[in-house]
Amino acid sequence: MRQIYGKFPAIFRRINRKGMVINMTIQHANQNDLAEILALQRLAYQENIARYHDENIPPMTETLDEITEQSKSHTFLKAVIDGEIVGSVRGCEQDGVTHIERLFVHPSRQNQGIGRRLITAIEQEFDTPVFRLFTGHLDDKNISLYSKLGYVIYGEKEQITPTLFFVKMEKKN
Repeated sequence: MRQIYGKFPAIFRRINRKGMVINMTIQHANQNDLAEILALQRLAYQENIARYHDENIPPMTETLDEITEQSKSHTFLKAVIDGEIVGSVRGCEQDGVTHIERLFVHPSRQNQGIGRRLITAIEQEFDTPVFRLFTGHLDDKNISLYSKLGYVIYGEKEQITPTLFFVKMEKKN
């Protein structure tokens, strides 16, 4: 995909395998988007339920009230194709560190550069010397993506559930 306009909404255009032009925008999400983002989050994390043999991983137990409250302190971005939200990421700044959270893309839209674009966009939102994120210890695709984007593993893995450990990664700005 190539970016054809400025910061937000950022518009990306690419040609799919069938020769069709796909336009994707990345823009700030608003309160009206949160229910759709939560539904997409639950769909996108189905693979992790199977991977970790646990239906109670944090993205699956989060409620609309919780993300509504979180939206007061976090920046939420959404990727939109044909009027449908196909991905999202959120972040916040705390003590000079940007914390990037809950990057996900619709399962049918994965491996198309959307996650990479969302990470880049959320990084552009914050002017901090360090970006931090975490992912599941078995999420090899995510660890690979983040590594390609300049993130390195730091610190010890943190146990979240009996089967899920978080791998912490950071990138110096």
